[in-house]
Amino acid sequence: MSAWAERVLEAAALRAGDTVLDVGAGSGALTLAAHDRIGEGWVIAVDPSVDALEELLRLAHAVSANGIMYLVGDAGVLPLPNASVDVAVLGSALVHVADTGSAARELARVLRPGGRLSLHDPLQRAGELQAELEACGFADVEAAMDDRPPPGLFLSARRS
Repeated sequence: MSAWAERVLEAAALRAGDTVLDVGAGSGALTLAAHDRIGEGWVIAVDPSVDALEELLRLAHAVSANGIMYLVGDAGVLPLPNASVDVAVLGSALVHVADTGSAARELARVLRPGGRLSLHDPLQRAGELQAELEACGFADVEAAMDDRPPPGLFLSARRS
């Protein structure tokens, strides 16, 4: 697993039985690693690409990873009910979102009170994103830019 993915999952403070949302799951680096850490919990992989989700499904079957749900969607419109996940993780997903405010509102909507958010993104609008998350009721928002490859923003927060 890459260093950025490890850092995202460490900051997410995953616990056994958590329901984890991986937004922009792509090929599943965060999905599969989170699945390994939560035991009987669920990982919900959301991605706008059916092809990416099919590849993730193939990889998950190759390692007998049960407890993963695959949904087509994106950060701006998450196909989940309110307060349905404990943790949201994102790896390079917000760079593809024109309106980070809508993504912040969607993350706040689907996270349970006390839910955790952790992400890495090449997004350069760290201050803007931090303010949007705080406006949506996130607390303990910590953001740091990292110049090491791949460069980008590491951010963690908790939903109030």
